[in-house]
Amino acid sequence: MKAFSVLSALLLVFGLTSCVKQSDDITITSDPKLIVECYLNPTDTEITAIVNENRPITGEGSGSRSISNPVLDATVLLSDGNREVKLTNNKNSTYKIQAKDFMLVAGRTYTLKVTAPGLPATEATCTIPKMIRTLDATDSDLSYELADASTYNVYRKRSLSWTNTEANKTNYYMVGSGEGTNVKIKTLAGDSTCVRLKNAAVIAFLDDSKTTDQHFTTGTMRFLLGKSTSKTDPKITSSAPMYSFVYHVDRNYYEFFRTVKLQREVGDNPFAEAVPVYSNIKNGLGVFGAYVVQVKNL
Repeated sequence: MKAFSVLSALLLVFGLTSCVKQSDDITITSDPKLIVECYLNPTDTEITAIVNENRPITGEGSGSRSISNPVLDATVLLSDGNREVKLTNNKNSTYKIQAKDFMLVAGRTYTLKVTAPGLPATEATCTIPKMIRTLDATDSDLSYELADASTYNVYRKRSLSWTNTEANKTNYYMVGSGEGTNVKIKTLAGDSTCVRLKNAAVIAFLDDSKTTDQHFTTGTMRFLLGKSTSKTDPKITSSAPMYSFVYHVDRNYYEFFRTVKLQREVGDNPFAEAVPVYSNIKNGLGVFGAYVVQVKNL
């Protein structure tokens, strides 16, 4: 009886597979859309929006790995509810306006509208978070990790803590380290100096949804400090001063970069679960988000 049941199962499987038929007449459609990226930060010297068109799923251009399919004739409008300005094209996919001509304010909500001939009109909103207060750092020992045959990456073990100025809501943070240089900026309060980060790497995506007060602590993390030739070499080198940072971001910025990170970790693995990338662009793709930054020397 057991042999009969196994044979029956095998016949059933073969019967099912015999019903599979290859089809070459399935059409996968892809509607043309605008892809918009724009990030608001009150300390930037320029406000920039990048406008591209999506690529088709199949057919000509679908196999290109280029991230750019520029739209050169878009109209890009930014508004704070009282005033609207137009970002101008730089003969590529980038549209800009000098920040001094439209100064951004933390806590204020902005609307971005992008249109282009032959493509659906897009719109998105975001609110710039307020700066966190009293960013403190507690350091412990260093750690070393072999980078190549003769070089070690040196990490500072550090815990960051701060007080948030926005209560009764979930706040989002991106924590990491990077190289920093001092730059002078203009704000509504007058001239100021801020640290401009480059080669920054995010090591944690955090939110305060489970905290009961406005104080937040990261716990101990490793922040890249520089390089050394051995674990006992007291000389630690880096191409620029190193900082740990906290980006206080809106949900749009947070979800976009969090899902992009997850997608990149999937890579070209055809057996991995697909990771949809977050978008808040109505009738299009991309992200319109905002952030403010606090830094601490490493």
